Amino acid sequence: MRSSSKSVKSDRYFSRFFLKRHKAQFFILSAFAIVAMFYLISGWIEPFTIIDTSQVALMDEIFIFNNIKEKTAAVVNGSKSCDDIIYNLQEYKSFAESYAYSKGYNLNFSYIATPCASDYDIPVYFTQINITLQSPRGTLNSQFLVPWPS
Repeated sequence: MRSSSKSVKSDRYFSRFFLKRHKAQFFILSAFAIVAMFYLISGWIEPFTIIDTSQVALMDEIFIFNNIKEKTAAVVNGSKSCDDIIYNLQEYKSFAESYAYSKGYNLNFSYIATPCASDYDIPVYFTQINITLQSPRGTLNSQFLVPWPS
């Protein structure tokens, strides 16, 4: 009889161990299924939550236009003499127009500088700048005065 009692105890132990093992496997399988489901749902939803900024980077007209405006003022302010302003602006105009052309834009750059006159006692000279940048998407235009010396 002892042998049957041992076999009953071992059967109980085996069935408990077997059930616990299946519970653990079910838990691991369930956890894996839930994680996989969340991963698939997040991959399905993600494209709608990402903001696409590539179109802004492709439309660089405003950046080029503002850079040309800023550097034009820097060219005037960096000039050492009144006569130097005209030469520097002419050099910068040819550079800016060729750069805009290489990007596929049409740049109209014109300026009117106050004449340099030693007969007059003018402490500040003004340069009027007109910039127009045309692209297939639109036209940007600006007219401003730059004082020299600033």
